[in-house]
Amino acid sequence: LYTSSTSLELNVSILCDSFSTVTHILENLGLMIEPSKSELTHFSWRCKETRPHIDLMHHNTPYHVKPSETIKWLGVWLNSKLLFCKHVQMITTKAHRIAAGIQMLANTVKGLHQSRLRLIYNACVRSVMTYASPVWWRRQKTLANKLSTVQNK
Repeated sequence: LYTSSTSLELNVSILCDSFSTVTHILENLGLMIEPSKSELTHFSWRCKETRPHIDLMHHNTPYHVKPSETIKWLGVWLNSKLLFCKHVQMITTKAHRIAAGIQMLANTVKGLHQSRLRLIYNACVRSVMTYASPVWWRRQKTLANKLSTVQNK
């Protein structure tokens, strides 16, 4: 669920009502919702603002959902300020692991040919590093430096 309003408290109230409505609709369709898997984050540029939690009721059982600093949505790590440092950290770690695996294939005695290694690199490492880049890339030097460490390996 997503909501936007002038205050975080109003957002929490709207989310509680929406959760109740969605739960009711899903149950009428014969589907279940698992509130323990719920995640909450507040996107706000304000520095000192407190991030309220949300209390959901499901079958007379209360579920306390604390706001998390980062969440993963469609493979992209989002934080409350929409700064993608965590996302870049995760994809560089993943790309380093893939590059290490490719290095094992590049054995000097019976390794793959250079053109095949380049093809594997482009298919595996570069695709991981550029996934959803239109969303998170804004020409930040610090993020570019982290990504360069993978490419220069």
